Amino acid sequence: MKISMFYGKNIISRSGMNGYVICVYAEGLKLCSLVCADENEKKFEVDFKNLTVTKGKLIFKESKPQICGQPLRLGKPVFDYEGNYLGKLTDLSFEKDELTFAHVGKCKFSVNDIVLGDAVIVKNSARILKSNVKKNGRVIIKRGTPLTPDIILKAQKQGEYVQTNLKTI
Repeated sequence: MKISMFYGKNIISRSGMNGYVICVYAEGLKLCSLVCADENEKKFEVDFKNLTVTKGKLIFKESKPQICGQPLRLGKPVFDYEGNYLGKLTDLSFEKDELTFAHVGKCKFSVNDIVLGDAVIVKNSARILKSNVKKNGRVIIKRGTPLTPDIILKAQKQGEYVQTNLKTI
């Protein structure tokens, strides 16, 4: 799932309290809480552990959560470790309550390879293709693409696994 699906989404408690999501908070790589507002624009917090997503609806169990961590903001500028601009942070993916990938346009980076702050920095440990991967004169993977398990599988199916790995050095 992606965190962008939360922003602006209606949320309802089991007791009938409802509102919409304003912000998603994470502590480290774990999603911890949501900040919401009701119809009178009064803010309230929802602990991520008490949230259930069913058929696209957000349902929560009321409790007294405390906001922890940092707000996750989309649209931040993204730079590689050399300072080259890569684009804007368009989304963050998560599984259960753990962040997994950062999306920058059509590129996808593991959250272990980035640093989130006022801007997003892609660490030098991230394996990014330094030149195009070609087969029979045709480009199959473009320069600047991060090497994710999906890309490695694509290269392996095309018979260009070694070339792909070497072009990240």
